[in-house]
Amino acid sequence: MVSSSVNSVGGTVTTVATRGVRRRRALLPVTLRTHRSPRWWVEISIIVVLNVVYERLRNLVPARQDEAYNRGHQVLDLTQQLTGDLELSVNRFVAGQSILAHGFNAYYTYLHLPVTALTLIWIFRVHKRYYRAARTVLVGTTVLGLVGFYLLPMAPPRLLPGAGFTDTLVTYGAWGSWSDPTVASSTNQFAAMPSLHCAWALWVGLSVFSIARRPWLRVLGIVYPMMTFVVVVGTANHFILDGVAGAAVLAAAFAVQRLLFGQGAFHPAPTRDELRPQTAN
Repeated sequence: MVSSSVNSVGGTVTTVATRGVRRRRALLPVTLRTHRSPRWWVEISIIVVLNVVYERLRNLVPARQDEAYNRGHQVLDLTQQLTGDLELSVNRFVAGQSILAHGFNAYYTYLHLPVTALTLIWIFRVHKRYYRAARTVLVGTTVLGLVGFYLLPMAPPRLLPGAGFTDTLVTYGAWGSWSDPTVASSTNQFAAMPSLHCAWALWVGLSVFSIARRPWLRVLGIVYPMMTFVVVVGTANHFILDGVAGAAVLAAAFAVQRLLFGQGAFHPAPTRDELRPQTAN
């Protein structure tokens, strides 16, 4: 598809080849949204800075524990109105099966960061034209999640007194989780809304499903976020609505990315030739 415009001075006709991709007006300049091989040291610097900010802000335990517990009970009441005791039933079932609980604990503790990082590296190495937009969505999701943690501290189901939930990580243990006193004392226990576990898993799933060519990878792109959602509920680390909020945060990040780049995240970045105006007098 080719679009054209007429310059009011001199009658110059400008045509831009869009190559079948519908592009809207973008907020970023052309140089920041055209395809060029990402520089590994720049990308590593971005990820390192993001991780430092993530850990520092996420672990700033706000002195608003009463607010966090009250909000947790409010969300519990709302989810019980919507789904009954579904969350509690899932948690009790998982907690009652030792092997299943250990598996869920390992999944929750050890897959979250590595799978997200490996997906980002895979896009960087194999699908470079998608990388900058995909990375922008992930960064935007994380930043919005951190804002949510700070503005809306909320106790997860496992910490609500009298609610009946079992903290499977404490009951069955997992190295590097809440069951480790050192980790528990240095981590913000009220960073539950939105669920970045769910948001990042959905980012992984959408990225793999949209970009991968092999059917089995695309199947994994569907299964992984669904399994993550079940795990965070089964271990009582999140409410169902935390996962919904995570999906909403991801959707907002996709919207921001589209405004910045003028096209969806899963369209390959255009080359300079594809965006370069062709002028004819």
